[in-house]
Amino acid sequence: MNDTKTMIKNALILFTITLVAGVLLGVVYQITKDPIAYQEKLAQDKANQSVFALADTFDDAALDEAAALSASSEFAGVSIESVKKAMDSSGNTLGYVIQVKSKGYGDFITYTVGITNEGNINGISIISIAETPGLGMNADKVIVPQFADKAATEFTVAKSGQLSDPASQIEAISGATITSRAVTNGVNAAVSYFENVLKGGQ
Repeated sequence: MNDTKTMIKNALILFTITLVAGVLLGVVYQITKDPIAYQEKLAQDKANQSVFALADTFDDAALDEAAALSASSEFAGVSIESVKKAMDSSGNTLGYVIQVKSKGYGDFITYTVGITNEGNINGISIISIAETPGLGMNADKVIVPQFADKAATEFTVAKSGQLSDPASQIEAISGATITSRAVTNGVNAAVSYFENVLKGGQ
């Protein structure tokens, strides 16, 4: 009988602890939800402005899901998350900011790609990355600058020290080819979407 009472007592104690922990987690989530969303929006706004410094506002553009899926399917591990119009102070569309997510070596890399109406890449800006420190985490320093002010075309990755065509090749981070290809594939998907959906202000 004592064993049964002990088991019931222990079960009630465990239930109470679980219940309290669940309630506390729910409270913490509610408290942190808005600040986290706010910080994510700030990061996205900063990334948008980084690839379109001359834009005054960024307006949501309808995402053609079929075209986004088609562009993503050409390049493994890539998805097109959203598209925004980069607008000047007069309301003219300067180009587009395409947010992309690519599967890197460690996790997904999220970044924006800015493409002008004329088909030039203003640049890319990383929103989140969790690659290997000292290797893939160098993407911001090594890969990002290589895309600035290039014609929007399909890019390939060249091994470190073997770059022969800077117009269409991206030099890989030494020791982090997977990360380099992940970012490049995402840019290629964004370019494909731009060419098939957005070019000419369609």
